[in-house]
Amino acid sequence: MRITERENPASTALDTKPTAEILRIINREDRRVAPAVEKVIPRIARAVDTAVEAISRGGRMIYLGAGTSGRLGVLDAAECGPTFDSDRVQAVIAGGRGAMLKSSEETEDNPLEGERDLRRIKLSKKDVLVGISASGQAPYVLGGMRYARRIGARTVGLTVNPAAPMKPLADVFIAPVVGPEVLTGSSRMKAGTAQKLVLNMLSTTVMVRLGRVFSSWMVNMRLTNRKLCERGQRILTRSTGASPARAAKTLKAAAGNLPLALLMLHRRLRRDEAQRLLANGKSLASLLRGPS
Repeated sequence: MRITERENPASTALDTKPTAEILRIINREDRRVAPAVEKVIPRIARAVDTAVEAISRGGRMIYLGAGTSGRLGVLDAAECGPTFDSDRVQAVIAGGRGAMLKSSEETEDNPLEGERDLRRIKLSKKDVLVGISASGQAPYVLGGMRYARRIGARTVGLTVNPAAPMKPLADVFIAPVVGPEVLTGSSRMKAGTAQKLVLNMLSTTVMVRLGRVFSSWMVNMRLTNRKLCERGQRILTRSTGASPARAAKTLKAAAGNLPLALLMLHRRLRRDEAQRLLANGKSLASLLRGPS
């Protein structure tokens, strides 16, 4: 029996426990997740390097999943646009957009749907596919991974089942072992937490490696609301030493484009000069660190 379907002795007779004890049981089990993820960091690193190579040659990192796993992939990919101004991380979920808000688990049983959805987004051998499945045996995900291998795309498998059927389909196999769930079979819990942690690490580190982060600042983020505009000004003042007034003035001159404003201040450039530098294909982080 796969790990996600086993009963957890720690939660036997859970329904008879008082509220605080139920919460303590859940919390104790949750503490197992981060150490389990730590053990697979070398494999996550391999996945990062694989994705960086793919994106650097014009490809994408595509998440593919069903149910909770698919939703976690969509959530992570959706954040890469506003956070890093990148469309190179994308997600495909069984059942399409509607499955984000309403359960559509029956769609995960069809391997042909996984292939069909990847054909729809024109998956190519330049891309890397990250199949996400708590059990590691969702037919939708396996079908997509088989198709990816057939066309020559690299594959990563993310699961919590070390004996998962997806293992032979993955060039890089990531399987943090978190143990059975407090609610037997409810992989939205520890399994979902582990997958979310790995996806956070994967996408963030890929973007750092691609030069879309300077120091620890999100220098490529899109300033689309008041909170983000204020954050952008703080990044300008802290990274350049400029006064808040000068940072605000430069950001306005750059029409709210944070990378442009950063280059203008860091390198003491006119707007047109900074625009030319940004257009040369180098990462913003490398441009900020020194003359081209």
